[in-house]
Amino acid sequence: MKLILFLISTLILIYSCSPINKQHGYILEDLVHTSDSSQFNLETTTESDILQTLGSPSIIISDVNNIWIYLVSIKKENVFEDDDLIHQSIMRYEFDNDRKLISKEFYNEENFTEIAFTKDKTKIISDNFDLVDQIYESFTRGL
Repeated sequence: MKLILFLISTLILIYSCSPINKQHGYILEDLVHTSDSSQFNLETTTESDILQTLGSPSIIISDVNNIWIYLVSIKKENVFEDDDLIHQSIMRYEFDNDRKLISKEFYNEENFTEIAFTKDKTKIISDNFDLVDQIYESFTRGL
């Protein structure tokens, strides 16, 4: 009985340490054939053509220009190591006022640069002392 419990707990531990694949955005298989984007011709393709082919976009930017962005990201989350990026792509389509395609761009991992984020925190100095701050100050004074 102890051996069975040991084996089960070992299997659970091993399973919990296995990497997890997470996909964000659209399904990769559906967008692989559209990454070529040669099927969309400038000034003849309309918004409805792209909407019918790709579905609704991940992001719509309509305040500056009419831009549609489709995102695909597949990441393998490792437990004890940094996460591995398996696939990432961005498709960007821009339309004119007549809803005709005027530009199209495709970006993948080769076009991206890795951004380094800092772990530094911003210190805020405030003269606003509420009750909790006053109690904390009275206990930590002189340390």
